[in-house]
Amino acid sequence: MPKNLSRRYRMARIIQSFDSSADQRANPLQSGMSGGINKSKIDMLLECPGLAKRMRESCLRKLPENNRRVYFSWDLPGFLWNAILSSKALQKMVTEYLGPNVRLDDLYVKTVLDGYDSTSEGWHDDNVGYRLKLFMVFDTEGEPSGTLVMPTDRPNLYRVRLVEEMARMLKKPIKERRARQELVTYTPGDCLTFDTNLLHRGDYSAGTGVRYCVIAEFIDRDKADALRGRAPCGPGQGRQKIVIPTDTGVDLEAHPLIDQTLLFKDGHSITYGY
Repeated sequence: MPKNLSRRYRMARIIQSFDSSADQRANPLQSGMSGGINKSKIDMLLECPGLAKRMRESCLRKLPENNRRVYFSWDLPGFLWNAILSSKALQKMVTEYLGPNVRLDDLYVKTVLDGYDSTSEGWHDDNVGYRLKLFMVFDTEGEPSGTLVMPTDRPNLYRVRLVEEMARMLKKPIKERRARQELVTYTPGDCLTFDTNLLHRGDYSAGTGVRYCVIAEFIDRDKADALRGRAPCGPGQGRQKIVIPTDTGVDLEAHPLIDQTLLFKDGHSITYGY
């Protein structure tokens, strides 16, 4: 615990430096992210009618196996990459909120069955400062868990939340009700974009269902590089390159949300990551 907390405080100085600069260059008031949150529909935000239905009918809809409560995959079809990278509304929102140096940082499936035992059920931020996560809930079963978020306007510089961090490290996450908390629930086709610098938590023990979700993450590329190996930044959660399908129909080398330093082409394969 002392080692982990010491690293948190060292990283805080780096994060605050980048985010102070972002507060000068970004324009969050024009982003549509009031309080660091935007609730919409997948088809609407990505300007792609029928996308959620196509996601439901694809290989993305898969349950965890071997009695697990969560399923992760970075194997996503080209049509979804196309929808995300072709949406001018999404590009504007993330650029206005995070600044012109924003990049698509990760893209993956996360299917959660309620009862999932995770420290993410306690109040926390993601210890990276300003970063956006887009939850695309393309299908549900039963009444799945929601997400609890504490809306907060910018500037809202990162600081180490000592009590919450210690509780998570001790495997005793804090779940108490907070006065300004907002519960976001999901129905098929819903999406939530929020700043993971906000206090938030997964409400996994409150629901009785399944949440089929694809998550896209966006962050300042220079900050992510500075935090590499010391915070959960980068494609494949910073641990692996991810494969981009060759049928996206998008000029990846010219796209403003694609970090060219992470893009590699080898024969017929395209990878993205450190």
